[in-house]
Formats: sequence, structure tokens, C-alpha cells
Amino acid sequence: MSRFVCLAMLVVVLATVAVSAKPHEEISKEHAHEVAQECKTETGATDEDVEHMMKHEPAESQESKCLRACMLKKFKIMDDAGKLSKEHALELVKVMSKDDADKEAAGADIVAKCEAIEVPEDHCDAAVAYESCIVEHMREHGLPLEEH
Repeated sequence: MSRFVCLAMLVVVLATVAVSAKPHEEISKEHAHEVAQECKTETGATDEDVEHMMKHEPAESQESKCLRACMLKKFKIMDDAGKLSKEHALELVKVMSKDDADKEAAGADIVAKCEAIEVPEDHCDAAVAYESCIVEHMREHGLPLEEH
């Protein structure tokens, strides 16, 4: 899976679906691109910001950071207070793990660790902090960041 789609599934996010009752069941790379276009318009981000996000490159502007926050909120991984939504993230981990107990346990550990971090009050900066935390812990657990 792309790093962004994994992020959205765990946290971006992306990514990341807000209108569906069970948004996590509908996450796909294509859907993430659609939501990214919506968020681009909402945040004033550029096509280049979307491209950087999808290529897993760091956010270079405030609009790019806010693009990530928008994605996480659309996927209900970040709540309206700018905090990680443990409930939605854990639900997503379960769907993403596809009945693999080890992956589900690793995902739950990642969610717990990243939920506990202190994040800036600014939701855009908070999204970047959550993204960094999740990616770091995914690597520690040996979970893939790229699509296979």
C-alpha cells in the first residue's frame, strides 16, 4: 500500500469516505486521490502539494500540512479537535490487517503509541506529527509503507 493510504488507514491520511457509515471499508488509492482533490480545494494546496503527499515526500508549506490534516479528518482518523481518533484508527487497523493477528496487534500498538504523543494545537502541524509517528512505528514493526 502507498505510505499515504497506510497512513490514512492507520491514522492521513489519508486518507481518507467521510460520508459513508463505514469509511474504512472504502479506502483505496483511487479514493484517496479523489479526497485529496477535495482537500486541495479546501486548503488552497497545489497539485504539487498533492503529488508530494502521494509520493510520501514531506510537507513543504502550510497548505501541504493542512492538506494532510484535511485528509485525516475526511477519513475520520483525526477528530475535529485535532486529535487521533483511536476508535476509528483501531477499526481501520482491523480492516487493514485482513485477519492477520500479528499485523492487527502491531497496528494497535502503533495507534496506542501515536495517540499518546503531544501534538501542536494547530491541526495542520498535528497531522504532520501523527504522520511521522505512524511511519516511524510502522518501520519499527516491519509493516510495509508501499503497495505490493
